Amino acid sequence: MDFLPKRVPADSSGQYFDVEYHLLNSNKHVDYKNRFVNVILKLMCYYDISILWEKWIDNPSPELIENIINTIMKNHSGSLEILFIDENTLMVFEWDCLYLAVFNPNKSMKKLMKNIAISEGLFMWKS
Repeated sequence: MDFLPKRVPADSSGQYFDVEYHLLNSNKHVDYKNRFVNVILKLMCYYDISILWEKWIDNPSPELIENIINTIMKNHSGSLEILFIDENTLMVFEWDCLYLAVFNPNKSMKKLMKNIAISEGLFMWKS
């Protein structure tokens, strides 16, 4: 799940890294943080999750998810692993990326994630 609709080619003449740096280090990072938190919270409405934050935590509260993401963004360090237990799917949030990495979603989960991504102004595509 990404802020761009497709991968930027390695030989692109664009300014991907400058744009990414700006978005992560300006006040705009709050907007992207909120989008990623909203994606996770919306998915929590449909699936049981466990998160890895110092230890595994089953069914964390929405407040805890938001606090963790805030901490990661504030510290410019860390990651949050989100396991969708019954779906055997992993989502990873890292502080220095403008995407959520998703591993092994099934077909119905991909469809839901795509709709949620769109609702948050994000894109879902296979890397």
